[in-house]
Amino acid sequence: MKLRQGLTFDDVLLVPRYSEVLTRNMPLDVDLGKGVKLSIPIVSANMKNVTGSEMALAMSGYGGMALLHRFASIDEQIRMFQEAFVPHYGKMIGCSVGVKDEDYGNADALVGAGCSVLCVDVAHGDHILAISMVESLAKSHPDVMLIAGNVATAGGARRLYNAGADVIKVGIGPGSLCTTRIETGNGVPQITALMDVFDESCNVDEAELEQTKQWFVSHPTANIDTLMTMVGSLRNKDDRKFKIIADGGIRNGGDIAKALCISDAVMLGSLLAGTNEAPGTIEVDATSGRKFKTYAGSSTHKASRVEGVVRRVPCKGPVKHILTKLTEGVQSGLSYQGCKNLGELKEDYEFIQISGAGLAESHPHTY
Repeated sequence: MKLRQGLTFDDVLLVPRYSEVLTRNMPLDVDLGKGVKLSIPIVSANMKNVTGSEMALAMSGYGGMALLHRFASIDEQIRMFQEAFVPHYGKMIGCSVGVKDEDYGNADALVGAGCSVLCVDVAHGDHILAISMVESLAKSHPDVMLIAGNVATAGGARRLYNAGADVIKVGIGPGSLCTTRIETGNGVPQITALMDVFDESCNVDEAELEQTKQWFVSHPTANIDTLMTMVGSLRNKDDRKFKIIADGGIRNGGDIAKALCISDAVMLGSLLAGTNEAPGTIEVDATSGRKFKTYAGSSTHKASRVEGVVRRVPCKGPVKHILTKLTEGVQSGLSYQGCKNLGELKEDYEFIQISGAGLAESHPHTY
């Protein structure tokens, strides 16, 4: 039996550092590779009540990325993409495919329509069907950026990367509407999942790695944890094999700042649901007069609604307001860390684990 501790966003805080940053208006740009460069490290989730053509236009216009959902006919998916496609922002709008037989043809059709970013999107990305799909797309469309997931382990990320994925989507069960952990008993708390996958993304100097292995051979009483610690210290955060999108569990700018220490962008669902640009019909509550939109978990196209629930979310106005608040929070977080950009944030940070009392203290409170 193996047992270890897992941590999520509410379990940790970033320890403030000495800062000489004189402005909080620092850039938040990120290069995901293959010509995909974002001005803000935010991706709208490929969920049917989050990202349609209107959200894709808005997100790309503000410098983020949008992944269109796949819960529609291929003709409808192509229509959404073409409605949202603007040449200047084309690489910031992606489409999603599953892993069924018809998805191979769907991927070809989407690329033929001009899509240059594809997301292989399944609940359990560390699966032979997902790996096979990534391998096929990497061979047939080598110039297309391939995002794949979701996974929550270093091994899962490694297998998708070896299959040809450029960006790995991390998160099994942290989403606000996701019931995967409750229904299946599977998952990894998000901070731990991201730390494990981020370590896997960092290249290791092979010569130094061999020396470490030889040390281990010559010290037979050393345990495997010692070896893993030594190998981890060899990883180069500036030289990485793949990029990471942290998917799920984000509730505020502080969570994004924590996530970006160990990922390259975050995917948002519930925070963007209910905005003007999110798909869905506005409903008016007869009693209160408040306006709502429906928000459904990404697996809830299934009749059984396994691994997801549906709820109404209040209408929130333009998505710009949400993005502005979140990015300002991240910029303030960088200032507390003494960092001028997201690259510096990854170089040297310290998480401190907090108690339930520490979490309560972190929120507005009275005594």
